Amino acid sequence: MPHPLLKLCGNHSEHDVSVASSSTAEYIGFVFAKSKRRVSREQLQLWLQNGLKEQKKIVTLFVNEPIEEIQRQLVDLNVDIIQCHGNEPAEYIKQLKSLVKQSIWKVIHHHDNALETMKTYEGLVDGYVIDCKVGQQWGGTGISFDWRFVPQYIEEGHRQHVPVWIAGGINPNNVQNLLRYEPDGIDLSSGIEENGRKSYELVRQLEERMNRNGTK
Repeated sequence: MPHPLLKLCGNHSEHDVSVASSSTAEYIGFVFAKSKRRVSREQLQLWLQNGLKEQKKIVTLFVNEPIEEIQRQLVDLNVDIIQCHGNEPAEYIKQLKSLVKQSIWKVIHHHDNALETMKTYEGLVDGYVIDCKVGQQWGGTGISFDWRFVPQYIEEGHRQHVPVWIAGGINPNNVQNLLRYEPDGIDLSSGIEENGRKSYELVRQLEERMNRNGTK
């Protein structure tokens, strides 16, 4: 079975960063949008100065943020990816891409017309994250969508020659069910937390079950 990439998102403390840094995850995510997991530019800058960047690719998550604010937040920060997690239109992504050096991932929230939505970003993004939106919460809810739809998203992403990540409600207990669909990457936040903190033990369980699947 193909090797899916792993991203641990929503890190918001030195403890979380330590857990994520010691994991096999290739990507570590930080939320710059309004959220209980929000971090400041200064926090991320400090963690980067302490050697975080040497180990992982860094993803910064924004939700419907004015482009000039993204530029202001990321100036002189050595991060790799901007994840647009709201309902940013294609024209917004096109403008952002012309102004920043980072790769851009677009989150697509699972719904009836999600595949058509993906097509509007063709040629503009470097990857997709398929997630589940619950009410006014854009992510990090611990709720998953029906994974039987995953192959359709992967097919569309690969038609566009970009990877497709799956997020939402993934945890050590169900990850093997998701891996059957062979996503390019999996993206976890609340599924590896205990009491709002990243858990060494849950990450260990996750990696063990991915290993059991022959994927990590």
